[in-house]
Amino acid sequence: MKKVLGLFAAVLLLAACSSEKKNFKQAQLAASKGNFTQAIQIYSRLIKQNPNHYAALINRGVLWERLPVKDAKERAKNRAYAEADYLRAIEVNPGVAEPYNNLGALYVDTGRNGDAAVYLSEAIARSPKYFTALMNRAIAYYRQGRTTAALQDFNSALKLRNDEPLLFLNRALAYYDMGMYDAALDDLSYLIHLRPDDARAYLERARVFIRMGYPSNAYADLEEAVSIKPTYALAYYYMGDLLFRKGETDQALGMLVRSKELANQYVPTYELMGDMLAMEDPVSATANYMVAKKLDPKNARRYDAKIRLMRTEEGRERVLANRFFPR
Repeated sequence: MKKVLGLFAAVLLLAACSSEKKNFKQAQLAASKGNFTQAIQIYSRLIKQNPNHYAALINRGVLWERLPVKDAKERAKNRAYAEADYLRAIEVNPGVAEPYNNLGALYVDTGRNGDAAVYLSEAIARSPKYFTALMNRAIAYYRQGRTTAALQDFNSALKLRNDEPLLFLNRALAYYDMGMYDAALDDLSYLIHLRPDDARAYLERARVFIRMGYPSNAYADLEEAVSIKPTYALAYYYMGDLLFRKGETDQALGMLVRSKELANQYVPTYELMGDMLAMEDPVSATANYMVAKKLDPKNARRYDAKIRLMRTEEGRERVLANRFFPR
């Protein structure tokens, strides 16, 4: 979640220069129409004329991140440009909270959660009621596994605004990881109230229902998720898992085939299909474990163990038992 500096900041900075003020407005207008390249060009001219124009630096940084890209390499390049703009804005005006927040959010997006927490803390130190920075730091903490700290920030953010869907989604995920399923259920139900067409909200609530032992409620939520988003591969995966646990193997396999069609790199689908086929078709089960191993080499030992177990009936029964009653 990034903050773009509006014209109010530019007026303070550019009061003596009407041409810069006009160009800043033009850049904002271009950005509002989705003409990001044009806006970047205008901001770049402003920065060339005035290298200390921190508002233009911040806004150009945001646009570098929003610019459409053709591949991961181009995205990484644009993110590097954005990072440089935010760092320069901090150097020019270290008292402004926005570039710290934007840089922290960029680091969250790129998995640098420790660095993100540092810069987001700087943003909050400058603006203790900065809702977006509190949200971003909570997410950074959550991804570091610091769930207690994440919950503290989510709760602080909630005191400032109680209508942000992303807050309820991410706090629910933190509650889920802490085993606080009732609290997670409350947040996800409220999220669905806020956004009744949010397929992710239904899927996450289904996961909570599964942990709470309510498979029928979970399946109903998953059906709602795929009705909203028919290409939701993860929902089909969970539907397959629930059907398998009910003994409806044919229908479960159909769900997993659909999940594979939509997301052929999702490893758990191959492992679950292998487990489903273990008793009746160990050859096909082995093929699925081999694909899982190729996609997920870090866990190769686990898939190799299952492949070996396919050689005997006792081993195949053990795979099935571990699926339903994991040790």
